[in-house]
Amino acid sequence: MFQEQLSLRQIAASVFALVVFAGLCSMSLVAQTGNRDNSVYLMTNQTHNSIIQFLRGPDGLLRRAREIPTGGSGTGPNGVDPLGSQDSLVLSGDGHFLLAVNAGSNEVSVLEVNGGGNLRWRDKVSSGGEFPNSVALSGDLVYVLNAKGARPNINGFRLDANGSLNAIRGASVDLPPGSAGANDIRFADDGTKILVTVSGTNQILVFEVGDNGIAGAPSPQTSAGAMPFGIRFGRNGIAVVSEAAGSVSSYSFNSMDNLTVISGAVPDGQKASCWVSLNRSSTYAYISNTGSGTLSSYQIDGSGALTLVNSVAANIGGAPIDTALSRDSQFIYAVDSAGGRVLILRVNGGNLTPIGSISSLPSSIQGIAAQ
Repeated sequence: MFQEQLSLRQIAASVFALVVFAGLCSMSLVAQTGNRDNSVYLMTNQTHNSIIQFLRGPDGLLRRAREIPTGGSGTGPNGVDPLGSQDSLVLSGDGHFLLAVNAGSNEVSVLEVNGGGNLRWRDKVSSGGEFPNSVALSGDLVYVLNAKGARPNINGFRLDANGSLNAIRGASVDLPPGSAGANDIRFADDGTKILVTVSGTNQILVFEVGDNGIAGAPSPQTSAGAMPFGIRFGRNGIAVVSEAAGSVSSYSFNSMDNLTVISGAVPDGQKASCWVSLNRSSTYAYISNTGSGTLSSYQIDGSGALTLVNSVAANIGGAPIDTALSRDSQFIYAVDSAGGRVLILRVNGGNLTPIGSISSLPSSIQGIAAQ
């Protein structure tokens, strides 16, 4: 049987092809991950506010890497929920920028996530109101929720490629008179609408956003459950809203751009069900029950309907507030501000398994984001 022997030149060519192929695969992986390390970012919300970066290992556990000042002031310790909000620390869609509110100095800061996941401070601007506690992004459009003062409002900015925030003229819009306890601001996936929850009035405010980035007057909608708090958008533009009264609701937009209830106030039997995270496929929602020291899980079907899976998906104790999922949805990180810790849990559908924690953190922490 004839067996062809490879020449040295053929071997060298084969090795070169393999190297090129490996390089292309590596470039593809970098493109998919945005050249970012697997990091989790936590806002200290101390008087001298800062962001702590943790590196995530393959097992989901965290290793502290560095701490970068925001240049602004947080509130410091202020009970189990210092800011009364969700989304006080958010990543841009491409993972390149991190936005943090400074509720103590009425400012918003921008940090850049460099290649390798390193953080660098880029900008700080006035939030255009009092007590900024939540921030939302859609492309280069940024809106900040200012929850207190004589005129609570939302205020719009453009985020440029250098990480600078530029105020949009005419993009400051007051919340309705009497709005108390505004908790979260979130863009719909297509960027044409903004939702704001106001737990004190049991309302969800809908703002239409023009092509110029300016939001119109709010359209107040009555919440399906008492005390709406956290907002996440899932498949087909479905909004999932957690409710501090111990329930979760889902909504779609009708032809008039008003909210239509899909599942109204589905209870989880827990207390202070305020924070919500969705997995990457938007098939499960995870709820922090601050008053019960637990996390609950819901399944979300293709129509946006909610089904309670586990009233107690994990019993972690303390008073869990903010949560963030790793980008592969394999791990969830829950902030316990009063306890000065972050809980780490493995995700398996509607089941959550505690696997570790980071402790000895400031008792003011609030705001968490994960790559």
